[in-house]
Amino acid sequence: MKQFFSVILAFTMAISALGQDIDSMIGGMSRREKIAQIIIVAVDTQDRPERRASHEEAIRQGLGGVIVMDDVLAPCMEMLNHYQAAARIPLLVSIDGEWGASMRFYEYASFPKAMQMGALPSEDLVYQAGKAVGEELSQIKIFADYAPDIDINNNPNNPVIGVRSFGEDREKVAIYGSAFMRGMKDAGVAGSAKHFPGHGDTDVDSHKGLPVLTFDRKRLDSLELHPFRQLIADGVDMVMVGHLSVPALDPTGTPASISEPIITGLLRNEMGFKGIIITDALGMNGVATDYGDASVAAYKAGADILLMPQDALKTIDDLDALFADGTLDEAGLDARVRKVLELKACRGMLKPDYNRFVDPSEAIRSSYRPQTEALIQKISDESMTVVCGAERLPLKAGRTAYVAINAATEQSEEFFLELGKQYFPADRFRLDGDFGQAEVDALCEKLKGYDQVIIGFHSGEPVRRSGGPRRESLISPEQFKAVSALTKEIKNVTGVLFANPYRLIDLQGWKDFSIFIVAYSDTAFNNRAAARAIAKGGAKGKLPVSIEN
Repeated sequence: MKQFFSVILAFTMAISALGQDIDSMIGGMSRREKIAQIIIVAVDTQDRPERRASHEEAIRQGLGGVIVMDDVLAPCMEMLNHYQAAARIPLLVSIDGEWGASMRFYEYASFPKAMQMGALPSEDLVYQAGKAVGEELSQIKIFADYAPDIDINNNPNNPVIGVRSFGEDREKVAIYGSAFMRGMKDAGVAGSAKHFPGHGDTDVDSHKGLPVLTFDRKRLDSLELHPFRQLIADGVDMVMVGHLSVPALDPTGTPASISEPIITGLLRNEMGFKGIIITDALGMNGVATDYGDASVAAYKAGADILLMPQDALKTIDDLDALFADGTLDEAGLDARVRKVLELKACRGMLKPDYNRFVDPSEAIRSSYRPQTEALIQKISDESMTVVCGAERLPLKAGRTAYVAINAATEQSEEFFLELGKQYFPADRFRLDGDFGQAEVDALCEKLKGYDQVIIGFHSGEPVRRSGGPRRESLISPEQFKAVSALTKEIKNVTGVLFANPYRLIDLQGWKDFSIFIVAYSDTAFNNRAAARAIAKGGAKGKLPVSIEN
């Protein structure tokens, strides 16, 4: 017992000393440095010289942090080292990495997106995924990840959330989102619940326009706000406020990201969130089109961190002028800066011996983690979802044909290789691009002598690289209808969809297959998992969204 109280006393003294150190730091900062400390800008190795110069000037003025965008790992680390060297207080490096570092760096293995993890039978593997993501980020000294997305996606027409959500069930979204967040936190990375108060049931992309949530307060309380309450109770470090008009919460229709009734009134006061409130990117059309540079409005509404303002230097000037003329109270600024510095301190960034630099070659070496790939494969195996014909699995050995549709990547090859290598051989056929009824009819004649046919509907999803992904090659509803008609001519046809399960709403005829499996995305891991589900059975996944039309 005496030892226990000694530990508690030491911890309390350490916290007290940390608070004194931060108070001392704030006392030694100019007002412009304090303003800069609550700003995060986007950086990219492809930035033009004038943009880099702007970043460097913002850093000289005390910039708080950066967010890395799609990039190549080693050059990006060199760029960050350059910026860190110019910063008096270490920069908080952050990322929008909902499915890990691979969302921005192709060198990393890509975790399944949230919707696929929503198919898992429990949150255990979700926690492990969050922890693994946190470990790979902390190795390259990225200590904040704008994840998880805890929007409840119950709208198939949502153009921007979709597979980024754990699904349509509020409890699952809350439990799985919390598990992912806690995993990252245990690995030393701060998470950010988004997009408050809920972007799931919208049909407008806030990057392009302003979505409007027309629901009443009772509905919002019972659904959209539920996961946020869960993560707040579980200790999430940040909440990201979206560019969403919610008249039930702010009758003026002002976007949530710059709405005082929503940020201060609801999130801070009513829901009791004491952590960091961060805006979504302030250059997005959801707020920028009608409100211009919304940085000042976001600050006045109660946001603690301003993410990606259109012009960071102008934001510093504008806010400084409002403090100078007495419009804004500097005590509120000090409170915001304290939160940012405490976040950095909790990650060891304010220690005198903290090494803020990353060895680019070591970053490359650490990007390959066999244990991470094993975890991704396990998640993929356990999330395979049989939407019809589960009782017919596993398939029995017999003369088998495999039809690969739009299998345009190396990842897609893994299905065929896994099927033949470990289970039973198959003859392979292909349909690609703009095939039509004539090609399907010709294929039908070739398939009539087989005991069973497996058809893989691949999405052609590439490895993400700098510059963004190429356009996915997806089968059209007309092509799918033609292919599904094969089930009337041939017995024992198994279909596998390597894409968003919402596609089944448009792909009529999938219920005519003997067996149909949703494999979520066209990765090597999912291709192997689908082959295993077919040959061994045991698929445990459950669809996290409704696909009935």
